Amino acid sequence: MSTQHRAIKPENILLDEILPGGARWSKIIRRGDKIRITSNDGLASLSAMFYNADNTAERFNSADTVKIQHNAFFTKGKSLYSELGRILFSITDDTTDGLFDAIAGISNPRILKENFGDGVYGDLRNCYYKSDRENFLVELGKYGMGKRDMVPAINFFRKVDVVDGNKLELSTKRAEHGSYIDLRAEMNVLLVLSNTPHVMEKGEYNPSDVQLTLYKGSPVTEDDLCKNFSPQSQRAFINNARYFA
Repeated sequence: MSTQHRAIKPENILLDEILPGGARWSKIIRRGDKIRITSNDGLASLSAMFYNADNTAERFNSADTVKIQHNAFFTKGKSLYSELGRILFSITDDTTDGLFDAIAGISNPRILKENFGDGVYGDLRNCYYKSDRENFLVELGKYGMGKRDMVPAINFFRKVDVVDGNKLELSTKRAEHGSYIDLRAEMNVLLVLSNTPHVMEKGEYNPSDVQLTLYKGSPVTEDDLCKNFSPQSQRAFINNARYFA
């Protein structure tokens, strides 16, 4: 696994901050900009939902993303599609060696209690156990969205294996210190994040901080890896170009 860090020029950085364990976050990522998500200690697990910021009825479609790319495992060069055949994000770099999960879903209060025990506000105050469902609903509410707008999430820095033909198993593989994922917005994207343990994680509730670096990207060139990853991705980039024409 390579963790070679491609430096970002300081003058291109728009935002650089820590997302604490258990916290939630959202922002509109402008078309052409990139966001680097870094696991500073190698123990990160981060869930994401994302939408066309100009029309939130268009949103990430996990099933279509898998179907179009003939693979449920993502890495550098692949793209994250909406149900309209357009690309929301492309994965321009990945030093985690493909630690993406588009299968397992998100946590809720019941699952948290089953996996970690009681962690209620009355006992722990601000350190109470937060679930993805709670975090997403609070953050989506800031944009006038709610339960009906929740979509299958993608989980960064964790991987789920299919064993014995049909059983899901959380991989023990973890990102190395300083590993990161770079996402490039191919349209204006509303990105919503929940920084909690993976839905299949058990034991100690101890979510890790994640570094978020938003920065200006370079124009997409004709030899761009994501654009030319497959005939399907080429068509999707054309669909995006038509959308903004």
